[in-house]
Amino acid sequence: MPTTKAHCNTCGGERNHDILHSERTTWSDDDQSISGSDKYETLKCCGCEAIKLRHTSYFSEDDEARVYYFPPSIFRRSPEWFSDLWIELKTEDEFVEALLKEIYVALQNNLPSLATMGVRALLEKIMISRAGDQGTFAKNIAEFEKLGHVSKLQRERLETILDVGHAAIHRSYTPKVKEVVTLLDITEHIVESVFLHEAKIEELRKKVPARVKSIGG
Repeated sequence: MPTTKAHCNTCGGERNHDILHSERTTWSDDDQSISGSDKYETLKCCGCEAIKLRHTSYFSEDDEARVYYFPPSIFRRSPEWFSDLWIELKTEDEFVEALLKEIYVALQNNLPSLATMGVRALLEKIMISRAGDQGTFAKNIAEFEKLGHVSKLQRERLETILDVGHAAIHRSYTPKVKEVVTLLDITEHIVESVFLHEAKIEELRKKVPARVKSIGG
């Protein structure tokens, strides 16, 4: 049985897969001097034995073929603390978990522009939930920093993220996936800081023994 390298969500990364079945179709348009092909493969991981479908699409006008997996490839796992959100979030903050899930799905399905817009929307809603709506993005960020939710450096990064989101919506800008991952890394850090750190610090504070005052001190 032939084998191939393919992404495995369960094992994580590229792994050897058996090719259980393969079908290929081609097409061409002589008038336009273009052509293409589609190859569909049923794959089985040689490690965990998970089954998946790989679709490789080639178009003569593109530099390289496009590869799609079903289920979609998870190239970036959600943070370990993600499962804690539903416990720690208040009802009015449940949008954080919901929007993060939508962003992950967009990235998983190779939709970087949609993921970027989602990041921008999430950060805006977080700022408004903690600092109120000050009327403009600039004022919202300034108030968010003033209340101590982010540092000056983090504020500058926030401004960049929001500008990238604005460009994706209004300026036909399509960020690369690795750029979206960078934006998401920063966003996740802010989410963890704003919504989870307080509870973790309070839990740690309860565990630390109280200081014993010295005699006469």
